[in-house]
Amino acid sequence: MKSIFVLFVALTFSSGLYAQQELNLNSKISFSKQEHDFGKEPVGKPVAYSFEFVNIGSKPLVISDVKASCGCTSPSWTQEPVMPGQKGFVKAQYNMAREGKFRKSVTVKTADGESVILYIAGEAIHSSGVETAKPTLFGK
Repeated sequence: MKSIFVLFVALTFSSGLYAQQELNLNSKISFSKQEHDFGKEPVGKPVAYSFEFVNIGSKPLVISDVKASCGCTSPSWTQEPVMPGQKGFVKAQYNMAREGKFRKSVTVKTADGESVILYIAGEAIHSSGVETAKPTLFGK
């Protein structure tokens, strides 16, 4: 009976270690920064920021999808697999077509099921010293 108990404990322990090893065989994305503020920038001048990440897992990392929260933000990203310990990027470009403050999100999904939300923010302003001409009646 004692040997059956020891065998049961040994099998349980070894299967637990095997499961732990399998969990460690995933990729793992780690961004150095998850939000970027552009500050004040002129209306009409697109701005872009590249979020850098590292694969801190033990197998190649593949970004399967990146979606922006609106059509005014265009994402691009590292397309090839990122090896363990190596770096990649997710770039977010905002078109700055409208005046005012903004905060937009970009959702990054990996092939291993991770999901990370990145944010860009700022304020689109009219260029200093340039005033919009106001229409007048009869040139007055």
